[in-house]
Amino acid sequence: MITVALSKGRLLDDFISYLDHQGLPHYLDVLKNQNRALFIEIDNIKFVFAKGPDVPTYVENGIADIGIVGSDIIMEDTFNILNVSQLPFGECYFALAGPPGIKHFKTVASKYTNISARYFKEKKQDVELIHLHGSVELAPLLGLADGIVDIVQSGNTLRDNGLVVYEKILDIHGRLITNKQTFYTRENEIYDFLNEIGVIK
Repeated sequence: MITVALSKGRLLDDFISYLDHQGLPHYLDVLKNQNRALFIEIDNIKFVFAKGPDVPTYVENGIADIGIVGSDIIMEDTFNILNVSQLPFGECYFALAGPPGIKHFKTVASKYTNISARYFKEKKQDVELIHLHGSVELAPLLGLADGIVDIVQSGNTLRDNGLVVYEKILDIHGRLITNKQTFYTRENEIYDFLNEIGVIK
């Protein structure tokens, strides 16, 4: 049995839609109805449901053989994993956003301060970064920051809060990651699963 760590939320929904498109009902039906389960087993695959930032940690420590995670997570922090390939789902992007009419950003809030720091350094802009864990859209609305760096998918959350995109920073997509050791010691099992779901041919 191999273990696959899945990011809960948007990326899990995208993975389920992808499995539907691939015509894999034996995975699809169980994943759609997993409710609040922390993990489930289907045939010889154990699926573990974790918060996105925790998926690489499970893979790095050998708890999971494979991880499906957003590229934002592995760009923000450093993990001792194999970053194997891009996946055909999970597309969105990082953006600098804020209320209309901002001429110069002096303070920016984000959950992704490392990515934000690299972006402003490349732009040669001196910006104070504030790290938040929750809804960063609140920061400019309450006067904590001039703007935010955050993930944008549909843009509805920004529009609903009166914020606009000032600049698209970089694209985000789903990534397939694996544990460095088990990628080689359990190569056949891993490749069988990846072939089955259509990630590799």
